[in-house]
Amino acid sequence: MSKNVKLWGGRFQESQSDLMERIGESISFDKELYEQDIRGSIAHAKMLQRIGILNSKECKAIETGLQSIKKEIESGQFETRIELEDIHMHIETRLTQLIGDAGKKLHTARSRNDQISQDVRLYILDHLKILLPLMLDLLHSLLKKAESSVNILFPGYTHLQVAQPIRASHYLLAYFWAFQRDVENMIRTYEIANVLVLGSGAMSGVNYPTDREFLKKELGLGKISENSMDAVAQRDHIFQYIFSASQCMVHASRICEEFIIYSSTEFSYIRLPDRLTSGSSIMPQKKNPDVAELIRGKSAMVIGDLVSLLTLVKGTPMTYNRDFQEDKPPLFRVTKNLLLSIEGLKEMVEGLEFRSESIESTLRRGFATATDLADWLVNEKNLPFREAHEIVGSLVSECEKAGKDLFTIDDESKAKISPHLLDEGYLSAISLENSADKKNVPGGTAKNRQMEQIRDAKKAVKDLQKNLQSFLK
Repeated sequence: MSKNVKLWGGRFQESQSDLMERIGESISFDKELYEQDIRGSIAHAKMLQRIGILNSKECKAIETGLQSIKKEIESGQFETRIELEDIHMHIETRLTQLIGDAGKKLHTARSRNDQISQDVRLYILDHLKILLPLMLDLLHSLLKKAESSVNILFPGYTHLQVAQPIRASHYLLAYFWAFQRDVENMIRTYEIANVLVLGSGAMSGVNYPTDREFLKKELGLGKISENSMDAVAQRDHIFQYIFSASQCMVHASRICEEFIIYSSTEFSYIRLPDRLTSGSSIMPQKKNPDVAELIRGKSAMVIGDLVSLLTLVKGTPMTYNRDFQEDKPPLFRVTKNLLLSIEGLKEMVEGLEFRSESIESTLRRGFATATDLADWLVNEKNLPFREAHEIVGSLVSECEKAGKDLFTIDDESKAKISPHLLDEGYLSAISLENSADKKNVPGGTAKNRQMEQIRDAKKAVKDLQKNLQSFLK
């Protein structure tokens, strides 16, 4: 076949412009779909044999030829040419070279519109099977680190100002539940993508008695698409995939931001493992949290890809439009960035160490138990809360003037503000550990509630594992 003659070129009187080839090619990126395209084509060939379009010899030749092409691609021996446009044309052309006219029959009862729509769905399903176990590993890592950190106190923040003491386990479990919801979102994404769309043709179905039930079973899919126009026109499966990835990356970016802050000299709450940090070419003392920073950066890329895809599709009429060629680069980038980020985050969680001395110093300097002291004045001294709030606020102000904290301020200064502050129950009221354990409500940071929450988290992971077993085989 000459360079400018297309497989679809029978209707045209002149060759395409070179511009058309350069702007229209997608083989530079959609070659990523080769495995899914070949798998779908083998199933399609078997179906064509069932309905009498292919005989057994032709079907066998097609399957053997497609497997040979797969090996060529994976060994790096497969030649790509811009004039063949996409992965579908490359495979079909090579198949015809290998087996002759039987290769030309493969595209019977199929359009590139339903073909690519199926390929992308298979790609999402394949990569969810890789991604979801990694996310479960991350949940296990967070849970294990939380279990070992129940007895470590940690500052809780609002407005990035020290608020109240919590247990380090409570902090880690906050992200456990966020990522647990991300896993649930990914499971829903799997269900949305788990659809057979072959048989939809270009947009209205096909003129052959395509056995869609056979195709569904052959490809191991969950259901058959209800409407051929919807099947080739919508990109909801990609939306859902990238939205789920974006939400996950927002969670990843936030915890990475905190790891960056908490590992700094100014905070020194945690120590990140050397293997996930780097030095400076000029400053020998530096230990830079590169992995955390890169994950934070990759979150912007993933969110941007979601916006670009939504914008790409929003103005397109039913059904297929060539714009949709551009939906695949965001999908591939998101997959790569998400997989790397989950792997990096898991390693950081496993390797981080809490630095208790720096943490306790901040809790004291940040007057983290001021609210507990006000509540003690209400409960033990029968003061109105507003009055108790004012007394404690004045005490904090006095501490700041004297360069003291609630634990080191002298009795004379306390007596000037309120005699109640000289009571022997004062130290118990401002105890960091007591403060955490007073939050004895479901979901709170009290130690017994932490153990309760850890049990719930373990059950949640088991439930997710059971849910995944059905499609991770």
